[in-house]
Amino acid sequence: MHPKSLLKYCCLFFLLTPITSFSSTGQESSTGQESSTGLESSTDQESSTGQEQNYTEMSLQQLMSLEIFTAASLLPTELKKAPGTVYSFKRKDFERLGVRRLNELLEFVPGFQLNQYRKRHRSVWARGMIDRYNNKMKLMVDGVPIEHVYYGHFSAGENLALDNIGKVEVIIGPASSLYGANAFAGLISVTTREFTGKGNIKEEGGEAYVETGIELGNHSRAKGTVFYNSEKLQGFFSYLDQDAPFDKDRDSFVGTSVSQPLDEQYKNLYLKAEPIKGLQLSFDYQYSDTPFVFFPENAPHNTRDNAEEHFYNLSARYESGNLKKGKLETIAYYVDDQAKEVYKHDQGEIAYKENRDSRYYGIKATWLKTLFVNHTMAFGGEWQHDEAKNMDYVKNWNHNTGYYNPPLSGSLLSNNNEENDNYAIFYQDVWEINTELTATMGARYDVFDRFDNDSNYRLALVYTPTAQQTIKMLWGTAVRKPTYREYLKVLENTSFVSAMPDTEKMETFELGYAYQWENANLNVTAFYNEFDDYLHEISTPDGNDEYFVNSENSWRIHGVEVLSEYQVSSDVNLRATLGWLTARESGNGDIPYLAEWTASFLSDYRWRPSHHLVFTLMYNDDRKDTNDQKFSTDDADEFVTLNVHAYGQIINNFSYQVGVRNLTDETVFDTAADFDDRYNTQRTERELWGKITYTYRF
Repeated sequence: MHPKSLLKYCCLFFLLTPITSFSSTGQESSTGQESSTGLESSTDQESSTGQEQNYTEMSLQQLMSLEIFTAASLLPTELKKAPGTVYSFKRKDFERLGVRRLNELLEFVPGFQLNQYRKRHRSVWARGMIDRYNNKMKLMVDGVPIEHVYYGHFSAGENLALDNIGKVEVIIGPASSLYGANAFAGLISVTTREFTGKGNIKEEGGEAYVETGIELGNHSRAKGTVFYNSEKLQGFFSYLDQDAPFDKDRDSFVGTSVSQPLDEQYKNLYLKAEPIKGLQLSFDYQYSDTPFVFFPENAPHNTRDNAEEHFYNLSARYESGNLKKGKLETIAYYVDDQAKEVYKHDQGEIAYKENRDSRYYGIKATWLKTLFVNHTMAFGGEWQHDEAKNMDYVKNWNHNTGYYNPPLSGSLLSNNNEENDNYAIFYQDVWEINTELTATMGARYDVFDRFDNDSNYRLALVYTPTAQQTIKMLWGTAVRKPTYREYLKVLENTSFVSAMPDTEKMETFELGYAYQWENANLNVTAFYNEFDDYLHEISTPDGNDEYFVNSENSWRIHGVEVLSEYQVSSDVNLRATLGWLTARESGNGDIPYLAEWTASFLSDYRWRPSHHLVFTLMYNDDRKDTNDQKFSTDDADEFVTLNVHAYGQIINNFSYQVGVRNLTDETVFDTAADFDDRYNTQRTERELWGKITYTYRF
């Protein structure tokens, strides 16, 4: 057997080990307090009474019972009782997993496959929902939807600094009944850090403090962060300068070598204030300048292609009341996204430039109230306006034909002043039928400017026959509306006119089972998806360009996802995931680009009271490569990547993290780089890094 193939079977053995290794002797805690995730053993958090809780003395079962999940039902819910398939990560998990970017964190979610398209963009695929861009999942930061209007894409890399994030909640499966179109394959809900003294747990002791961090690494990486936190005011700033972690002898998107520079920059500025009780105001600015497409070295004057973006997000959140008397939650937001892509020769001459400027703004209001003792209902409305501000391009040169005389100019969209207003109403009922059975029912109706109106539904049952066992069932539907690019793309050098595409639709069914021992847990989910009207890109009849069309065939995707955690002792924790899926298109066989098996494994060893040593493994099965142009060096073989890191407290207020990602420098290619006949995209090389953080309390 190939050595790499052993990993999935080792993970499977570990995942099944708790079934025979533990007896269900522990009694579950019912405190309902929010805390760090299940394997957390830190003691730096305090209860609302100010008395320290010793989490090192708690069993895994007690720790898991403290975890609260909100995104799945809009209500604070015990993690195990949240409807559907959900995962939650908090700040200490970022340390424990050794991640520095959101997309690295998502690799630990069963059923997720992360592919890299082009050079600095990662695509998140959940349960076989493939696409070049992240437009089949929804990213929300503090309740604000984050997307680039043209592609429908969100970035989950260096631009979204984990240093400013307090919690990440993930829903796998249709979330459209709660969050509307594009919450198609799931939702990633990011919550920034709480003010000190906020909620049941006081972050960092409830005192005002300043946290500064310096991170250095290979690839000329240098990053600095400053975070100020108090009861009513927060401020965060970060600056990162580095070379993109790719081989200098890398290949271009057509398979030949390149000599382009790799330097890139990221900046973040975030401000949050609570001027009066219940009202939070926030401002978020993100800047990135990164290499995008690597051109072949025969391009004149060493062509450099960069993507540059300025992203502004201004929001206001207001909450009042309580569930017994009625609680109102409102959020209003304004997002301005100024992005451009520039091919520039080293002499300073611009070979190509395109603008992708857009903005969107909206408001959402939700009313929640407990009725009839055992029903908690939520209903509300939402409106969002989005528009393309500037999608113009100028083309002076093409790597196939050379210079244009005169230069070409135009717009990326057939209607460069496109504007849309989308409206929605939604309703949800969480019904505690009895102490063992809870039903969650939800419905949403969306009104779109350009597409047919859609209704989405969800029904979930959570059955807890004992304190140790949980059984979940969910049925739901989802919809995704086409992006500006998919229905307004300008077709060049052809008279062909494409038809207006329809929305994509999905129906899903999933069944989950969880068992909680005192020092271990096992979670298994089986799912079945039926996916219709898949939007894909095909050539025009004359072959001069590509356009988007709905598939006449249906997709049938089913699989199993497994997560298990094992607290060997107060000093050793293990975590493993395993995912398997099969995906077929009616009439066309297997769906390409997908890995049948994925797995991860983590071993966390606390070798000193304040020091941890962690090993993680990532496994990915081979993926079907349907590129017409074949290269012997870019086969998408199965791979295992090994990461190792350490973290802990040095002295006083100093803490450290140090690590190596891709320790063996494994070469990994992603087959779906550009979804055409181009050369597959190579992932990053080995990365070495270290970070020192100093916290000063006032």
